[in-house]
Amino acid sequence: MKQIITLIAFIIFLFQIGKANSLISLKNDIDTSIVIQTQGQKCIIVQLINKFTDTEGLTKILLIKKDNKEAYISKTLPSADDIKNLNININKYRTGFILKVQYGGGDNFYNRDFYFKWTKGGFFLYKIVGTHVKPNFTKSIITVKNILPFINIRDFNIQCFLENTP
Repeated sequence: MKQIITLIAFIIFLFQIGKANSLISLKNDIDTSIVIQTQGQKCIIVQLINKFTDTEGLTKILLIKKDNKEAYISKTLPSADDIKNLNININKYRTGFILKVQYGGGDNFYNRDFYFKWTKGGFFLYKIVGTHVKPNFTKSIITVKNILPFINIRDFNIQCFLENTP
């Protein structure tokens, strides 16, 4: 009888663990949020959201809203599992924002700053500033790449620009 009660308690406990894991998959947390006022008096909200699921782990989503309505753009960004030691942040910059990315490890560390500006009713990538740092060197290599024609954020794929070259 004692064994049956223990077995029933164990089975109930297992089902409770499954319920707890399903609640974790709904967890979203705003990492950074900035507000940009355009010349046409539109209010644009740019957010970096941490999303945790039990299947994918931690991922970041770049979410852009116009006039506080539904998502105008939602882009899933790579995770630290995809790119070694990946760290992503956003900062407000003039009429747009900078998507700041740091990654690498060992003897090579990389920074990429992606400059987006609001023009023609959307955000466009117009400049990338890359930095390559070696811990044992006293200098770092900085490259500035102006993007022509500008790339619409809808067509932007960050992984195409995260290479291991300065």
